[in-house]
Amino acid sequence: MDSEGTKSPYVAGGTISIQLRGSFEGQTAEATILKVFEPFTLSCAMVVRLSCSDLASKGEMVLKIFDRRFASQLREDQDASPWTPDIEKEYHQFAIEGGASSFTAKLNSKDETATEQADTQNDSQTEAFLQHLMSESYDTEVEVYNTLKDIQGEYIPQLFANITTPIAIDTQASTASPYIDPPGILLQYITGFELTDIADCAPKECWQSIGEESIRIVNVIGDRGILNEDVKRRNFIVQKQEEDVYKVFMIDFALCLFRNEFEDDAEWDQRKAMQDEEGAVGYVMQGKLKGGFTYHRSARYEQLDEDWNMEDGPKRPRDG
Repeated sequence: MDSEGTKSPYVAGGTISIQLRGSFEGQTAEATILKVFEPFTLSCAMVVRLSCSDLASKGEMVLKIFDRRFASQLREDQDASPWTPDIEKEYHQFAIEGGASSFTAKLNSKDETATEQADTQNDSQTEAFLQHLMSESYDTEVEVYNTLKDIQGEYIPQLFANITTPIAIDTQASTASPYIDPPGILLQYITGFELTDIADCAPKECWQSIGEESIRIVNVIGDRGILNEDVKRRNFIVQKQEEDVYKVFMIDFALCLFRNEFEDDAEWDQRKAMQDEEGAVGYVMQGKLKGGFTYHRSARYEQLDEDWNMEDGPKRPRDG
């Protein structure tokens, strides 16, 4: 984004205002941005420290904001024009006049015209569509964290709070804020390295145990009725705790499906077999580490392969 006005407000050293939700409803806080995780893809993630909040004592946290304006991969995937203040101004007026709510209602009702006419959508309708997708991603991630409440802080980060980032430029926009303001979450900040960097950050004799622990976490989560369509090595943080002792955490759950969305066990198992979440870690690590890691496929996935006639084995996932 070239012009000064279209640059993201999420920069190290900057400060943004957030409104806390849930058990902290009504509280506002200033979040000082210490570090950003770029490029922004389907959300904007950064390390922050809060002031004037019951959560300030938590220290550094990860703030993940589902902001359609600067989610570059989302906009590219949906062929949306680069965001500009003018687009936003028009969209706010569209939302205030009820256009965003009615358009979103069509999307929620599965009205095919709302998505089939993407080529004829104006910028405001496109922004409403992007906001809808961001809201769905936010809802999914929150549902995953709530489902996995008992393993927060152990295998996944702890979820501290849900938030909203107010960006309305008109006081009249308050009633339209669900269609304008980006939602987000505050998470435990896990320091460490991505699983993609294991060869540079951990001794070779630890690769096998780290990889096996990553696969175990995938299966623990999968056993809770969650199917993750975005299992990649970059979604694991490995934390060194002492000499040659490492702890693994899994992050990023916006692209998940749930067992209750499927008609029966057969449909669910078929989708699990095709997605092959376990292999998305195991096969890729085995290929990348060239003898430093051996993938032992679990009995659960061997059974899925057999049940769903994966004669040549499951598809080998591409890493990202």
